[in-house]
Amino acid sequence: MGYISILIALLAGTTKGYMGKRLSNTVTTHRQSVFVNMVRMVICIFISAAVFLIEVWGNGFYMDGAAWGFGALAGVTVSLFMVTWLLAVRRGAFMLISVSQMFGVVVTLICSFIVFRDPITPWQLLAVVILTVAVLIMVSYSVGLKGKISVGSVILLIACGVSSGLYDFSLKLFTHYSEASISMLNLISYFVAALALMIVFLLPSEGDRFDAGKMLRSTLITIVIMSVCLFINSYFKALANNYLLPAQVYPIYQAGGLIFSAVMAAVFFKEKITVRCVIGIALAFVAILLLK
Repeated sequence: MGYISILIALLAGTTKGYMGKRLSNTVTTHRQSVFVNMVRMVICIFISAAVFLIEVWGNGFYMDGAAWGFGALAGVTVSLFMVTWLLAVRRGAFMLISVSQMFGVVVTLICSFIVFRDPITPWQLLAVVILTVAVLIMVSYSVGLKGKISVGSVILLIACGVSSGLYDFSLKLFTHYSEASISMLNLISYFVAALALMIVFLLPSEGDRFDAGKMLRSTLITIVIMSVCLFINSYFKALANNYLLPAQVYPIYQAGGLIFSAVMAAVFFKEKITVRCVIGIALAFVAILLLK
């Protein structure tokens, strides 16, 4: 059941990535990205609320301050990740974004060392070096497909990786300090993410005006599919941990995600799988194994 759960999570995650890549052809500015992700989070609120009510029906639920605090942190970081990912995937090769996102593991590693004094082993330091080489190779690969990478694209890649790492660390903080359920965490994080994106969207903006209603009509189906896939992906990754060790789940999921992404990028987005791409993926996989 654990491996089946990982497979379902991978299929949902890959579908979400495909729909996100398609959506990036329509979303061209930061404000538009904030808007579509705000709608996406509102949909996720309804989905997670329904699941939460089913889970606690007749059983009650437990809530503490840590759940609110770390749920809020998860919401802010995931909203930042979604906006930067959507903008970054428009500018660079899909596989570059997939590999660069793994730098979030390094952020989690550093935060865990600072807060929990988790040791950083020589193997993990070697993994960081290998992952850096993998990202540089993927940058070269992306340049060959898309042309020179701008400073803005580099900033988006860094922000994408950092926000992904901080989101994962917020989940670790939650499991360490709170006894509330994961469904409660999801509900809080989606609510905070939607609120944060709404505040940003409502800020005055003179240079980025667009017809929100028209954009919503043209992207709603895509956004709904992405929202459902996000929930399925999160749910079955958590379910897999009930059957397999985390040291099994994470490498299998990351390696499978790279393979699925590479196939999708080649088939649907015509990104050629070159020798550099294969080497970059292989090095990223080795780095993930060493980190875990």
